[in-house]
Amino acid sequence: MSHGIGNGKVILFGEHFVVHGAPAIAGGISNQAIVDVKEAKENQIITRLVVVPDMSKAGIAAVLKSMKIKEKYDVTLTGDLPTYGGLGSSAAFCVALVRAFANEKKLKLTDEQVNQHAYDGEMAFHGNPSGVDNTMATYGGVMEYTRGKSLEESVFRKINLRKSLDLVISFSGKYSDTTKMIARVQKFKDNDQNEFQQLMDEYSNIENEAKKAIGAGNLNKIGELMNSNQALLSEVGVSDEKNDAINDIALKGGAFGAKVAGGGGGGCCIALAKDKKHAEKIMRSIKDHGFDAFITSIK
Repeated sequence: MSHGIGNGKVILFGEHFVVHGAPAIAGGISNQAIVDVKEAKENQIITRLVVVPDMSKAGIAAVLKSMKIKEKYDVTLTGDLPTYGGLGSSAAFCVALVRAFANEKKLKLTDEQVNQHAYDGEMAFHGNPSGVDNTMATYGGVMEYTRGKSLEESVFRKINLRKSLDLVISFSGKYSDTTKMIARVQKFKDNDQNEFQQLMDEYSNIENEAKKAIGAGNLNKIGELMNSNQALLSEVGVSDEKNDAINDIALKGGAFGAKVAGGGGGGCCIALAKDKKHAEKIMRSIKDHGFDAFITSIK
């Protein structure tokens, strides 16, 4: 049996605006998808996590095809990365798969090769993925990302992290329909091009300042900018009442900033804490209000 690991991710800045050409900032979180593989007669997914078995098996087949491996495998998925939306769980699974198969076949792959094979696997889950999830699952850290028409045309720039970021990730209990949210933002843009461009300009300023704040380890400023980004997401209509409730709880608990993480319309939110102890306090408060939450970090 061979072993592989991939990390999850969050978007710190830039949901939806990245679709329209602006750069986003993503961070690789400490939570992991862990995969063990063993040769078998047919591909199977074995896990206690919530997955769509047929989609998982399609991802396994796509990675095997990309790596030119003809054998089939039992694939056991464990780890502490939740599979609800916005955390890059399918990409982490694909990266872990690639690394496990590479170990099984004694292949020495570069991170670039791991990333490309994982992207091919992601296509089984998302059709035309952006490439940001598999890149973060492969490399970790913090990166600025500008989407291209393909993984090769997308641009990733590493941002040096002065201070690790302790985060609380919470789940609204409502799975986000990202496609629907993207369509909502497009409709907002179509209805008022000038207003949308103004919001894009505001976001560009936020993103530029965020790069500096992350590099300087200025938690107060990062949080302030997260709140500003959240205000823009609310304005384009992708933060619903559950998102707003979670963010309000986190901010009342002393979080530096809180925002939607992912498509919105439910899904996940993130809150920036002072340290791990503070993150635990915020997490307990969110859980006391009936929402699922956990703490993580970006290093």
